[in-house]
Amino acid sequence: MKIVFFGSNEFSTDILKGLIEMGQEVVAVVMQPDKVNARNNKVVFSPLKKFCLEKNITLFQFNKLNLEGEQPLKELNADLFITASYGQIIKQNILSIPKFATINVHTSLLPRYRGSAPVQYAILNGERVTGVTIMKTELGLDTGDIYLQKQISIEDDDTTSTMFKKLSNLGVVCLKEFFNNFDYYINHHTKQNESQASYFPMIKKEDYLLKFNSENYKIVNKIRALENCYFIYNGARYKVIKAASCNLTGKEGEIVACNSKLGLIIACKNGSVEVVTIQPEGKHPMPAKAYMNANKFKLGSFIEN
Repeated sequence: MKIVFFGSNEFSTDILKGLIEMGQEVVAVVMQPDKVNARNNKVVFSPLKKFCLEKNITLFQFNKLNLEGEQPLKELNADLFITASYGQIIKQNILSIPKFATINVHTSLLPRYRGSAPVQYAILNGERVTGVTIMKTELGLDTGDIYLQKQISIEDDDTTSTMFKKLSNLGVVCLKEFFNNFDYYINHHTKQNESQASYFPMIKKEDYLLKFNSENYKIVNKIRALENCYFIYNGARYKVIKAASCNLTGKEGEIVACNSKLGLIIACKNGSVEVVTIQPEGKHPMPAKAYMNANKFKLGSFIEN
């Protein structure tokens, strides 16, 4: 089975490693062009590119896949294209190149949680279960037929990062089953039930700003899901790395505790949120209880946003 793999990030890299370990012939990898670090103007290699260079895997980085990629990819005579967090829309001229199909490793139990951030939204919405779907890629956004699915639990302390690691392992398990029963699955796939479909948009920059006008569990879920959430206090930005729900009450956004015993606790709609791990601007993450010794916060004052 000659495979061309499409990916972009650490999740993609784990899936690619799994394909190689199970003995599949990955003839090339397609990923997006390198990004440039805005701070120092240096090119940043993704984990996927680093792995491909280390293993001497043929690598394509098309600026416009659908315009530039057709002929080079046809010349590979691939049996299968596999995508995993590739991040670009692939048109039919590319999808139809491989002998059998283009398939996608999607991190939700389709048709639920279509879109580019299914893991984040599952945690945001307090889901207890998610999973991996191996699906046939078509022009619609995550609308293709399903080959197989497996589910996994979301634990209370899971974040997007921990779930991606679990889901990459599960994705490899799904692909093993797919290849072990290839003749069956390539000919047996199920249409998605559109009545159960849900779609969620891309995460935006403004979504990372914490507001304390909702329930505490929703704020904690947001911190777990987005992992780079922050609030503004006295003109300074503070990232919240870890938080927990708390029963102390006050007005929305009010600081109801800020000492080394209780740490930093901020009131919200139905109680409060305890900031467990905080990252002050320009500093490393640290326990909030330890940071409260710096007397940067005032009891009874309010978060500015």
